[in-house]
Amino acid sequence: MPPISRPLLILMGLTVMLMAVWIVALRPKPVAVQDTPLAPTTQISKAKGAVDASAAADAKVQAATGADPAAAPQAAAPQAAAPQAAAPKAVAPQAAAPKAALPVKTSKAALAKVRDAALVRDIKRGKVAVLLFWNPEAADDVAARGALRALDLRGGKVVVRVISIDDVAQYESITSGVKIAQSPTTVVVGRNGHTRVIMGLTEPREVAQAVGDALAGH
Repeated sequence: MPPISRPLLILMGLTVMLMAVWIVALRPKPVAVQDTPLAPTTQISKAKGAVDASAAADAKVQAATGADPAAAPQAAAPQAAAPQAAAPKAVAPQAAAPKAALPVKTSKAALAKVRDAALVRDIKRGKVAVLLFWNPEAADDVAARGALRALDLRGGKVVVRVISIDDVAQYESITSGVKIAQSPTTVVVGRNGHTRVIMGLTEPREVAQAVGDALAGH
């Protein structure tokens, strides 16, 4: 082992001396409790007063309610949800009631026979029948119908019928032996079966005269 040089020995010696001085003189010492400063007397009294006031308030609450104010309030148990009403069941659509059978439409010929029979019955009862065979699209025919609207029915002794010129053949019992070749044509049938034919446009006065003669039996 080589010998240690003198400067190194001196440095090591100084280091040891510094460590000894730090341990003896410079190391921090613990502070004794009795050497710490005391808290101010005013702060201690205030803290004590607050504690006493809180305890008195808790005592009043407990005396009034009988409950311990220190106990934490428990959360209210959730109420059970009310059962929902069951959804109404879908009602099955009822089968549509069968429609009542529509009455068979009366044929035009059958209806004409009924009207023809009604006219014959009125004539047999002593009434005068006035028949206008017309074409609703012709101006003279419309005017002839207007003349019948002003006719005096003599308290039901006169009956008026307006018939299409195409239906002449359906009133054979009345038009038999009468030539009706055009429209408008007005036929006046009296009580005794006497018939007067007015061809073409007519006036209310002319029709009224023919009705008066039929009622008088002429």
